[in-house]
Amino acid sequence: MSAERSEVNTRKLRPGTRGLSRHLEGWQPALVAVVIAAACALLVVPRPAGADTIPLPHVDAAEASRAEVRREQQARAALSEPLPFLVRAAGESLRSFGRAEAEGRTGEAARALLELRGLARNSLTKHGDEPVLRLLAYQTELFLSAVESWEAGGPEVSDIAELGGAFLHKARAARWTRGERRLVATRAERAALFKVRWVEAAGLRAVGAFAPTANELRIYYRFLLEHPDTTRSAEEPLRYVSAVEKVDLGYPALFARGVIYYRTGQFARAAQAFRAHLEKQPNGPWRLRAQNHLLAAAQQARETTPDP
Repeated sequence: MSAERSEVNTRKLRPGTRGLSRHLEGWQPALVAVVIAAACALLVVPRPAGADTIPLPHVDAAEASRAEVRREQQARAALSEPLPFLVRAAGESLRSFGRAEAEGRTGEAARALLELRGLARNSLTKHGDEPVLRLLAYQTELFLSAVESWEAGGPEVSDIAELGGAFLHKARAARWTRGERRLVATRAERAALFKVRWVEAAGLRAVGAFAPTANELRIYYRFLLEHPDTTRSAEEPLRYVSAVEKVDLGYPALFARGVIYYRTGQFARAAQAFRAHLEKQPNGPWRLRAQNHLLAAAQQARETTPDP
């Protein structure tokens, strides 16, 4: 009888147990879903966070590649067809300017610069744009090759100083190098840095065919924003941001200014810039960061403002 009673009791318990299990089936996935939802909610809730990342302008890699092909073609043309005397003379004046600049001979550098600009203008007047563009392309390739050779352990050849002036000295001072012989700039960035220097030295930056394209300027300023020159004012990037927003209409310039102000301890101005960014782009991709940085900047501004 005892065994029968035990069997009956077991049968009574089993249905109840199965009923409870049925109500709890699937609780593990549900709990995971709740945890994920809670984590997501935490992620989207603004919280104070220091501003550390400056947005970089968009660069069209395909356009940069096409520009490199054109430059290489023009450089080959400069080798296959001798450039006019005036154009070659302009190229030599650039070298004289670079040498004097690299060696700190400011008076001679100033004279060479004036000569270069006169020869460049006369070359355009007499021979048109194309021969001078070929000179620019050829000297760009020479400069890039000289720097790559130096990085590979070769000597610091004269082409680097004659074409780039005090470029290596500046790169080391600005911390654009890793170790002794490695530039952080990509080939496209090096070409953009050289072109801006070349057209400014020749006085041709505002001349249509020689003016850096919007994409070249985005490459140029992207590098300077990502690797700010440590020898210049900490607010120098503000000038770069102003330049970028002219060639990249979607660039979040107000956000970038907020980051720069935050980095330089101007917390009230940073908060103002982040607030203006949120008003202008309330649903943009930088929204949550701007909210977090705004809270941090406002908090820092309160803490650093002396009591009246």
